[in-house]
Parts: sequence; structure tokens; C-alpha cells
Amino acid sequence: MKKIVALVLAAMMLLGMMSFASAEGEKVQLTALFIAHPLTKHVDEMKWVSELEERAGVDVTWEVIWTDWDQVKSTRFASGDIPDLLFNATNDADYVTYQGLFMDLTELVAQHAPNVTAMFTEEPDTLSLAKTLEGNIYGLPKFQGKWPDTNTVMFVNKVWLDKVGKEVPTTLTELKDVLLAFKEQDANGNGDANDEVPMDFNGWFGGAYGLHNLIGSWGIQQTNWGYDSYFAENATVKAFAVDERYKEMMIYLADLYENGLINENAITNDYSMFQSLSRGDAEGNALVGVVMGWEETDKFGPVLHSQYVPCGPFVNDLEWSKYQGIAPRWPYDFSGLNMSGNRVCMSAKCANPEAAIKFVDLFYGEAESVEGLFGGIIDGNVAKVGDNHYEVLPPPAEANTDPGTWKWTSSFADNAPMYIRRATRVDMTQDMTYALTEREQYKESIALVDMENEYYPQMLIKYTAEDTNTMAVAQANVNNIINNYWGLWLTGESDIEEDWEDYVASAEAAGLTEILKIRQAGYEAWKAQ
Repeated sequence: MKKIVALVLAAMMLLGMMSFASAEGEKVQLTALFIAHPLTKHVDEMKWVSELEERAGVDVTWEVIWTDWDQVKSTRFASGDIPDLLFNATNDADYVTYQGLFMDLTELVAQHAPNVTAMFTEEPDTLSLAKTLEGNIYGLPKFQGKWPDTNTVMFVNKVWLDKVGKEVPTTLTELKDVLLAFKEQDANGNGDANDEVPMDFNGWFGGAYGLHNLIGSWGIQQTNWGYDSYFAENATVKAFAVDERYKEMMIYLADLYENGLINENAITNDYSMFQSLSRGDAEGNALVGVVMGWEETDKFGPVLHSQYVPCGPFVNDLEWSKYQGIAPRWPYDFSGLNMSGNRVCMSAKCANPEAAIKFVDLFYGEAESVEGLFGGIIDGNVAKVGDNHYEVLPPPAEANTDPGTWKWTSSFADNAPMYIRRATRVDMTQDMTYALTEREQYKESIALVDMENEYYPQMLIKYTAEDTNTMAVAQANVNNIINNYWGLWLTGESDIEEDWEDYVASAEAAGLTEILKIRQAGYEAWKAQ
């Protein structure tokens, strides 16, 4: 009888252990949505993400949308039909518009997300970026501290300079002289003196490669791409679109345009046409002398990129200018290039928020952050070289693509939730090496930024819903004015001297005065933090 009882007890204990093991090994089921770049493969094909799921003990059903999310988002959100986790799918306005749809992550992060907590502690701007005006956290940001200080490089064709006997220009007068030489002397040497485009550009306010970036020659410091021309000077928020220095810049540019030195089609060309022109003609001849871009191989392609070198900023040496001799500035974009908000958020209806936040936190790990940006170690996109040291591997030959495109194909890329620590060493591919080297040109200028009185991080400043709506309506009216005039002035279709006073008064009356008042209050509140 004792033996039978012992056997029964042993069997019961074994069954209990098996049941416990089964319960412990059961994965939490989660759903997730990822709004991906058109080039990016499905998340299910990323082995490194599957590894994260395994480590977190979750099984994620992924929905990936590559196009037209903005057209369907409002319908999805209004219905309340959203998955547990949303990657790259929301903006700050969504949390106001669809109150109650998203979970406040403040306590979950504090209790279960050590990597995110470290990011908030070590990079406090990311916490400012994540918090709403009321102090809640709905969307988690990213920090990828390996990108450069400026988004924009101005390039000049050094082969053309040698051909026309000129040096890399350092002043506004020298820039015009170089452009004239490019126009008049068959700079590309193909026998056609009329196919050279001395200077090209793309877009205007808010664009990375518009000629408004030359405003730094008048001493105006742009930060984070200068959206809608706003900047800070002596801790006061201003709009350079109504500043006398902008007027002078437009007079200078209009003179270049009148002399045939600026691409007359640039105003209407889209980005693909802008890129195509910089890649030269079918015979391999360069067609553009001076132009802005991100990086030489991206801008000029594998054949022509070695012809170009960085130039600028340019000293204002114009005899007629009131602002001669000012130390020239160059756009400072570190925050905009290295931080973005709302990389991932959570549904308020998520049944397993602790499991979900623990899974999300893994994306912010040291190695995992590098994988999120460049691709997985297990996928063959990244190699771990040593402690806190990684190498981004080149694309395989069979992929027949460049490193930048391969990055967007292989992983979440810039859309990933990540925290790439400043101390993490990442050996980049050749394109990023070029990008960092080219920007040495602007180190001296960027070092002039007064972070106390000129740093104006628009992305970090929060506003009430009422102020946001007021600015949106007013900005649309203001843009109708300033966007119409710059093209008219550039091409000489209207006279800036005759228009200026009425133009400024019209912009202020259209809402610019109110916008600046709201922005100033937001800026001061941010500084007070």
C-alpha cells in the first residue's frame, strides 16, 4: 500500500510539474502594426525580430502597411480597431484627437523598461520629446546618436573648378564668380557650352536642399531644418521670412537667377528630377556645378561622386549689404537627425501590457538598437566586433544595391524604436563615412551655435490643442503669402523692394504675429524645464 501511495504521489507531482512547465512556456499573444518604408521587407522575414519575440516570451502577429497609411489611419483610429502595439504609426495630435485609445506608458516604462529608462536619463531631450503637455507618455521616441550635426552639405564640382581656374569659393562674391565661370566656359568639357547648370536646388522652407540655407551668410542660425523659417535669436523666436536679412538674401539670389546661374526649372522640379540631374548625362558628363545633398554617392552616384567636394558657409562680402563680415552660420540639425518621437505606442485595450512593454524595451537594447537601424546580426547585416562595438556589413553582391538602400530594405531602419548610445562604436558603411567626413567642413561654423539663446528645437516644444489648431490655421494663411513671393522674387517677376513692406504687413496680419506669440511662450516653457 505504501508503494502504491508513493507511486500515486510521484505521478501527481510529475503531472503538476508538467502543467507548470506548460504554463511557464506558453507565449503571450500580441498583435502589432508597422508602417514601413516602401523598400522594407515584411517583419516576419527579419530573424532578429523573431529572436526578440523568443526572448520576451511573446508571439507577435505583424501587420505591415507600406503605403497610404495617412488615408486609412483616421478610419482605423475612429473605430477603435487597433492592435496591441503600433510602430511608426502615430503623431502627437493622435493622442489628443483619439483620447482613450492609447495607453499612458509612464508607469510601465518605470517598472518594466530599463533600456527606455536609461535613454530618458542619459538623453533628457528624449523624455521631453515623449511627454505630452500634461506629462503623459503615449509614444516612445528613438535616439540614434551617430548621425551628424547637419542634414545638408553644399557640394561644388572640383573638376570643373580646375577646368575654369577657380578655387573652392569661400565668400558670396567668389560663389557668384565661380558660377559665372561654370556657365561661360564649358566646364564639363564635352564641347557643349550650354548644358551646364551652375547651381541647382530643391524645395524651399522646411526643405533640406533649398537655397534658403544660405541665410546663414547673413548670420541667421537655423536649427532642425528651419521649418517655415522659424529660428531663435537672443532667446526670441523670429521668422526669417520677414527679416531684412532674408530680403537681402533674395536680392542676391535674384541676381544669380537673372544671370542664368540658377536652374530655371528648379522651382517646379520634383525630388527625383533634382536627383537625376545631379547624376549627369548618359555619357557620364556632370551637369551641375553647385548643389546641396545628403552625401556624395547618394547625390551624384558611383561615377561622378569623386568630382565633388563640400563648400560653404560663405562669408558675406557684398559691398551693398548691411551685414558684411558676420561670421557665417550653417544649419544645426543634430536633434532632428538623431531623435524622432512616436516610434512605438500601445493600445489602451492591450490585455498584456507588461509583456508588451518588456518586448518593446528589447528594441532599445545596445545591440538590438543597432540591428533596428541597420539589420540583424543573425540576418548578416551587422557583425559584433567586440564589447559595445559593431560593424555594419556591406550588402551582398547578389543584392545589387547600395548600402543606404540595403539598410531600408533589411530592417526598420530610421523608423525603428532604438537607443544607440553615444558610447556605442558603430563602424559604418562607406556612404556614412563619406557623410561624416564631408561635414567636417561645417564644424567651425556649427561650433558658434549659442545653445542657450539660439537652439530652437521645434520638435521638443509642446502646445495645447487650442494653440496647435490656431497655429495650423494661421500658418496655412501665412504660407500662402511667403511661398508665393519667394518664387516671384527669385525669378524677377516681382520687385522685392517694392513689395517688401506690404508683404511683411500681410504676413503679420495673416497670423504670423499670433504664431510668434504662441511659439515664444512654448519656447520659454521648454527652456524652463
